[in-house]
Amino acid sequence: MKIGVVGDSHIAIGFRLAGLTDVYEVENPDEALKIIGELDRRKDIGLIIISEKLGDALRNKLSKIDTFVVEIPDKNGPIVRERDPIKDLVRKAVGIELK
Repeated sequence: MKIGVVGDSHIAIGFRLAGLTDVYEVENPDEALKIIGELDRRKDIGLIIISEKLGDALRNKLSKIDTFVVEIPDKNGPIVRERDPIKDLVRKAVGIELK
């Protein structure tokens, strides 16, 4: 399985230097969504890495993607959120609040 990466120039350069080949530099969420859709249709892609900012912009549309999508912080660091989406997911799945 291959890894696809969609993000800004800094993310793209970093993953290209790491040896990944399916790396796409995008300027906006619409462009990213088009490429994520293309990667999702490929049978050889098992994981798609995107930036947190793209994840936030495309949150509802990413739920329709079959391939596993991982969000990573960009060069500015992680986004500080009032609600942690992982804690929300655990609360919905297990029914308890993590502290």
